[in-house]
Amino acid sequence: MKRVSFLLFAASVFFFNFSNGQDLSQWPKDTLDLTNSAATTATLTVEEKKLIQLINLARLDGNAFMKRIAIPYIKANDKDDDDYVEGLYSDLKKTKGLHLLKPLEALHKSAAHHAQDMGAKGQLGHDSSDGTTFVMRIHKFHKPVSVSENINYGYSDAVSIIMEMLIDEGVPDHTHRHNILGKTFNHVGVSIKPHKMMEFNCVMDFSIE
Repeated sequence: MKRVSFLLFAASVFFFNFSNGQDLSQWPKDTLDLTNSAATTATLTVEEKKLIQLINLARLDGNAFMKRIAIPYIKANDKDDDDYVEGLYSDLKKTKGLHLLKPLEALHKSAAHHAQDMGAKGQLGHDSSDGTTFVMRIHKFHKPVSVSENINYGYSDAVSIIMEMLIDEGVPDHTHRHNILGKTFNHVGVSIKPHKMMEFNCVMDFSIE
């Protein structure tokens, strides 16, 4: 991974058979209210709002997230012996009390633009179909600050999306995981759209301000 003023990363493509039967009722209501930072964002779908809430639940208490979301998901997909999973468990155990990520409309617009672009054309990756880099694209919608981006293919439900990004299989530096659980970014925008080749794609954009 190369770091200059921006964080670069890879996209994740995974397909597992998982019944998304988990709900969030295992958390206290005050915790759910606190972490639901996108509750009043009218431009987001129910799953997009839930995805941001799951990010915040993981950041607030990694151990609780591991027990209530990660372990059931991983067991359902027979991933218990995966080295990436062991690394995820280790990182979640160390995650506690991080600041919550707030939704930002400019980042949502950037994510939605890319998800729609890639989905309609059946393309993969962070560059736009016209060759625009992800940094240039985000800065068209937002100001020129430090940014990063996660992409997942094949899922439309929030639990599967966040879990595949957190497991981050095939990404040696775990960039997706670090974007979600790290201290660098303060704002997030997400978009889940149909994809011509992969059925669905989710774009998650981050910025420091």
